[in-house]
Amino acid sequence: MPDAPPPAGSDGGGGTLGVVLLNLGGPDSPDAVEPFLRNLFGDPDVIKLGWARPLQPVFARLVARRRAPYSRDAYAQIGGRSPIAEESAQQAAGVAAELGQRGIAARPYCAMACWHPFSEEAIAAMRTDGVRRAVAVPLFPHDSDTTTGSSFKALDRAARGSGIEIARVRHYPDAEGYLAALCDRVREAAAALPEAERDTAPVLFSAHGLPESYIRDGDPYLDEIRTTVAAATRRLGLGARAQICFQSRLGRAKWLSPYTEDVLDAIAGAGHRSVLVCPVAFTGEHIETLQEIDILYRERALARGITHFARARTVGCHPAFLAALADLAAAAARAQGFV
Repeated sequence: MPDAPPPAGSDGGGGTLGVVLLNLGGPDSPDAVEPFLRNLFGDPDVIKLGWARPLQPVFARLVARRRAPYSRDAYAQIGGRSPIAEESAQQAAGVAAELGQRGIAARPYCAMACWHPFSEEAIAAMRTDGVRRAVAVPLFPHDSDTTTGSSFKALDRAARGSGIEIARVRHYPDAEGYLAALCDRVREAAAALPEAERDTAPVLFSAHGLPESYIRDGDPYLDEIRTTVAAATRRLGLGARAQICFQSRLGRAKWLSPYTEDVLDAIAGAGHRSVLVCPVAFTGEHIETLQEIDILYRERALARGITHFARARTVGCHPAFLAALADLAAAAARAQGFV
């Protein structure tokens, strides 16, 4: 994983703050798809089997083997691999550079939940670099046991006995820079619609789904998604044009709804010919945006009579988003007395 050099004046080691961005990860080749899925389905915070949890490794192997051909085909449609590791590394480098401009010497690292670089690799890299204090920043704006919670557990396990102290950023659904970047991406996408329909087209904020049972058990994800969408709707003046919907469901359990494909069907049936989809819970491009939205949902919308389908890019390396992450990292580091 490429590291940016420490800012001028840094000692390059113990006085440098490690900035660890947490993300899901994605397969970097067709051969990596099945083991990636095995890691995903084997995480008890992501797939909660309840009384059957002791069987999770067996379940993960079976499901990964069954789904791997479909998933390899999906990744083949976007070049055969996920771009998430490279983009996450660019985001980490951008946050470290932003901190450096503020006088905080920082080095960037990434820790992925389901594929390389794993938390163990991030901790090993920090030890090699002599970094003794770090702040972990999730690339998930919305707190959930399935993403942020699972990632923190993995990082804590990897850091145990390493001598590295870690501060945390938990969530940021209404952080100023995140909202500014999100709204900019919506405006950019709207510019691709016919001028006469830019102010009337429905705007679908599509979030990754979760089983409803997780929310009933206290997962804060849904409330945080609503916080983001309400704030973005106000900033953009969307009113009733804005809708929350959910994608990427698995299995037979009842997941958060309405489902994105059903909302697309409904707005086409209501006579709309333009739509804008904003992937609200995703901060970087990967399979859910590049294949599920850009290919599957676009094809579905066009087949049902929608003629103009615009998709907002993820916030990615938008300067406002990187600045927001730097704000959060600096605040967490200061709270722990690291800087």
